[in-house]
Amino acid sequence: MFAMTRELTKILGIDQTRLRLEWISGAEGVRFAEVAREFTEQIKSLGPSALKRAA
Repeated sequence: MFAMTRELTKILGIDQTRLRLEWISGAEGVRFAEVAREFTEQIKSLGPSALKRAA
């Protein structure tokens, strides 16, 4: 499913850095929060997506 999603982002012209896969256990709440915070910061630093600019 992830490989298909990556291919779709290529077709749509979406920057590949806007897609991320992490394996986190339900028992790893702190790790989940860290990954979510880090990825949110990364996405914000990229600015608006190509799809948003096109709309």
